[in-house]
Order: sequence, then C-alpha cells, then structure tokens
Amino acid sequence: MTQNLRNLHIATERLNLRAFTLDDVDALHALTLQPEITDILNDWAMSQEQCTQWLTWHCKRYDDFNPAQPALPLAICLPAGEMIGWLGIWPKPSVKVDWPEMAYAISRDHRGQGYVSEAVRAASNWLFECGPLPALMAIAKPEHEPSRRVLLRSGFTQQGTVECADDGTFDYFVLARPA
Repeated sequence: MTQNLRNLHIATERLNLRAFTLDDVDALHALTLQPEITDILNDWAMSQEQCTQWLTWHCKRYDDFNPAQPALPLAICLPAGEMIGWLGIWPKPSVKVDWPEMAYAISRDHRGQGYVSEAVRAASNWLFECGPLPALMAIAKPEHEPSRRVLLRSGFTQQGTVECADDGTFDYFVLARPA
C-alpha cells in the first residue's frame, strides 16, 4: 500500500514536521555546512548541487511512500515556518536488521531545547500509526551524548554496538512498536 505524502504535516506543541519541497534546498544546504552536523554525519557534507540532487530524488519518492518500507525525510520547522533541522526514516543496509533507521540533525542555533526528541517522538508515533512496522532502530556515536539522550528520551533502548562500513562503531538503539 503506497500513499502520497507531499502534503504531510505532523504538528507537535512547538514544531511542524513536513515533507520537504525543492524550495527547501538552500535551508537544507545551510545545515549541511554546519560542522556540528558534518563532524558527526560526514556524508552530509554536500555541495549545493549534491543537496539539490538528494532533495529532488526524495521529493519524487513522496508519491510512493510505503509505510511497511519507509524512506522518508522530513523538515523540522518552527511554527512560523523556519526549517531548523531534518529527520529521516530509511533503510540502513550497513546495520543488518529489517527495521528502518531514524536519523536526525538540528541547527546549532536550536540545540539543547528538546526539539529533536519532540520531533522523533512525533514521527515515530505517526509511522507506527500508519503501518505495520514492528520497530525502528537508530545509531549514535558512543561519544555523542546529545544524540544518545535524544534516543533515550524518545523511548529507544540501547541494544549494544554495531560496526558500520566506513563509519566506525556506533551504539545501537531500538524503539519497539507500542503495545
């Protein structure tokens, strides 16, 4: 069962999670230039052209969203519309599980305010409501305490560590589908 998510909006108390549009390329690219993000997620150090290609590819995929096999980036926005981060739910082939990965990044100007935990909880709840997934997984570098806190505050539990090709060792977390 596929559905079109181009108009997806998930509202929380302080945020709006929404589908990206091609109008977001400059804001997304600005995020990819922040060393606070690329030092942790080195594959996000993209040129403007790479960012545009990535966003174009994902925007086309909103038409064919499958909640059983999600591949979905969402913009994390303040109520006035400013994009302050992103959240993605997609396969992580380098971690040998059948569950998609929850990944996220937020601008350095909006860290430490609980926005990412709020976004992760809202997106996880929405995804579990729309489809049959038994769980989500996430990884965090052992030394990156803020990311670990986001996952724990969002209900994920640490399950051990995993090796990701070319990226090193990560702590591995799972969020089971709510009963």
